[in-house]
Amino acid sequence: MVTNNLVKTRLILDKILDNINSGDKVGVKVHVGEAYNTRYLRHDYVHEVVDFIKSKGGIPTLIETQGIGMNVKHLNISENYSIRLGCRKTATEHKKTANLHGYNESLIGAPLKFIDGENGIDGKIIEIDGIHLKDVSVAAGLFDFDKLVIVSHFKGHPQAGFGGALKNLGIGCITKRNKFRAHFDGDLKVNPKKCDISKCNQECVQACPVGAIKIVNEIAVIDPSTCIGCFGCKEKCPVRKAIKSAALANFDIFCGRVIDNAKAVLTSFGKENIRCINFALEITLMCDCVVNPSVPIVPDLGIFGSVDPLAIDKACVDAETNAPGIPILNENGQWTKPTAPGIEKFNALNKMVNVSWQLDAAVKDRIGNIEYELIKI
Repeated sequence: MVTNNLVKTRLILDKILDNINSGDKVGVKVHVGEAYNTRYLRHDYVHEVVDFIKSKGGIPTLIETQGIGMNVKHLNISENYSIRLGCRKTATEHKKTANLHGYNESLIGAPLKFIDGENGIDGKIIEIDGIHLKDVSVAAGLFDFDKLVIVSHFKGHPQAGFGGALKNLGIGCITKRNKFRAHFDGDLKVNPKKCDISKCNQECVQACPVGAIKIVNEIAVIDPSTCIGCFGCKEKCPVRKAIKSAALANFDIFCGRVIDNAKAVLTSFGKENIRCINFALEITLMCDCVVNPSVPIVPDLGIFGSVDPLAIDKACVDAETNAPGIPILNENGQWTKPTAPGIEKFNALNKMVNVSWQLDAAVKDRIGNIEYELIKI
């Protein structure tokens, strides 16, 4: 029988959404894609998820969280054209992109709620015994729901190697506090040699949503115990390099922190209440949070469903590894030789990443099982 992907989605949901009961409030975790991105997961698939939940008597709500930062950046492309970068930092701006990409109630059939609030800082501190972290700020609105369906677009990622169910849990369900902790090394700091309050109106103090910045002896000082790493101060500071942050250079550690975040979400919400569906379609090297993810690097692999976020991601990685690569047109207008089956594609095209970092960390954090049985339907 030949079926299209929407029908396949329905068949998979029938197998995995066995835990939804009539009256359950169900959070459907989505990623709406960054503005100008054209490879994000199409809203049609999410509509199928929402429709199936309703058929079981559940009450679905699309849920999302904000990206790092507080302000949209305007970039001039030419004299008459500019683009807006970082459009998912506040609920107000994020919703505009979501609507543009079809993530609204009129098309999908469920409302969209930002579970970390307008500025992405509304969280609940969950204590864990993680690889790197001992506590995580999980988005507070997550706990308004009885069940959770993690809807992920399986694709590459410039730091994590790939993005799937694990990353959707470990970055997509937490607040800016732990997004910052995952991506950066140390705290936001003021450079006393650059900070000069005679050249500003103390914009940093006004921009901080948690009151972490004070002026002491005519120098701005950030209290690390209060700071949530939202970057509001750095974005508003008119003095170049007065506020600094160090990006995390070790991507292995980044992956470990992402998995620690995921562990906090799973343990606090309850693994038994979570189901995962991965759409391994339009698989690009870059993720949905960039404006230009480029072209697919392997053919569409299908749709995967599981109760286990580690098993489902491992199955997708294995399928990607075993698939033939797709030729890519390079900057010289020449077609590259496709990566052969049996070679892991994300690492082959980006030597800085390794898909095993996420998977190994998930095993160490006891998130799920790396062994799986693949049942085709």
